[in-house]
Amino acid sequence: MFGVRRCLIRLCGLNLGLVAVSAASGQSVAEIQKLAASGDPQAEFRLGLEYAAGQRVPFDIAQALEWYRKAAAKGVGEAEYNLAVVYHNGLGVAKDETESLRWYFLAAEHGVPDAQFTVGRAFDTGTGVPRDKAKAVQWYRKAEEKRSYPTAELSLGDLYATGQGSTKDPAEAMRWYTKAAEGGNPVAQCRLAAGYLFGVGVPADSAQAAAWFQKAAKQGIIFAQSELGSMYESGEGVGQDYAEAYFWTSLAASLETRSTKRDELAERRDHIGPHLTETALAEARERLRKWAAEHRLNP
Repeated sequence: MFGVRRCLIRLCGLNLGLVAVSAASGQSVAEIQKLAASGDPQAEFRLGLEYAAGQRVPFDIAQALEWYRKAAAKGVGEAEYNLAVVYHNGLGVAKDETESLRWYFLAAEHGVPDAQFTVGRAFDTGTGVPRDKAKAVQWYRKAEEKRSYPTAELSLGDLYATGQGSTKDPAEAMRWYTKAAEGGNPVAQCRLAAGYLFGVGVPADSAQAAAWFQKAAKQGIIFAQSELGSMYESGEGVGQDYAEAYFWTSLAASLETRSTKRDELAERRDHIGPHLTETALAEARERLRKWAAEHRLNP
């Protein structure tokens, strides 16, 4: 049961945010219970959150689901979303993807961004519904209307880049990649960097390419690390810096899982090494050791 509780709290991101709102409002559990008993839909939802969190009342998944259902029956989108997550993961109920998707659709119609994204992904991949890229575009757009939603923006960039669900439009793709990249999505940062490097959808700008590759590389994107190493080695878009080239190429080689590509990166690293003094080489290796330790990886 404890595992169900941990899983429920971890997966229902909306739960944690709304528990904080409930506590900030100054309402006691008794007040929420009284309002819920009177049929107030938001109170019903908040009471479900209380039982799911198990902080101010004993954890009780059955009670949480009962109150979520009451709120969902009255159109509370967040309750519908939580029920979707519950059925998707089999938390306190039998796992049921069809029922999960039904609740995701209801929550999406009631404006819950996470549900709208999930519905978009369902149409994008053909999971539980016929694949329909045009509908995927529509739902991804809805997901990011209220707030920044980098994952939806990345998906929109991919669809416009490939012309799936819409007319192929590299400039529009780069616009969405930019939004997602600015929101911190490392894959979008890498896509945007490649756009600037090759002048696809945006004017070619190697300095911008290097800057975005740097952001993605710091988040562990191997392709970005490899490209950044090459740019430092050649001085394209950045000042030539063999120490930086060695670091990023070595890091990419250490993380690469494909043997052929890993060997290629290792060969490049070994070609860069002789350009460094023994001191600079030792510093670069120590930097690699620290990066691996910080990210809990083997050097």
